[in-house]
Amino acid sequence: MKSLLVIAALSLSFASFGQCVKCRSFEEAAKDPAKVKSIIINAAQDKQLKEIPASIKQFTNLEELMLTDHGLTSVPKEIGSLTKLKTLSLAGNALKKLPEGLFKLKQLKELILFDNAFSEKYIEELDKKVTKDMPDTELMTD
Repeated sequence: MKSLLVIAALSLSFASFGQCVKCRSFEEAAKDPAKVKSIIINAAQDKQLKEIPASIKQFTNLEELMLTDHGLTSVPKEIGSLTKLKTLSLAGNALKKLPEGLFKLKQLKELILFDNAFSEKYIEELDKKVTKDMPDTELMTD
């Protein structure tokens, strides 16, 4: 019986080899998108991103997305399909606006947008929109 348990445990560990639940790149996460709960890519520690891929929508169970200090200038509309997302950090980028689909993320608890290129007027609009459409979300801006 013990050997059967050991074989089962080894099989499980080999089956999950190469998969991540907390990933540090989109390539790593794409190996088994349904299992991914967290993607954290920090430009200071990881590879610099040029853009967020539209394939982001494949991470249907994603709860945390942290893409800081990349200089990103846009966010794909597909981000609105991440309905389980609870934390989103796009701090330290060069964003001027966000896609409308983002405001449909009703599970979102934290929206971290420090150090971007938003105008004061846009930040005011953003604050109103988040308050109205996402009352349970804490918006963090400059």
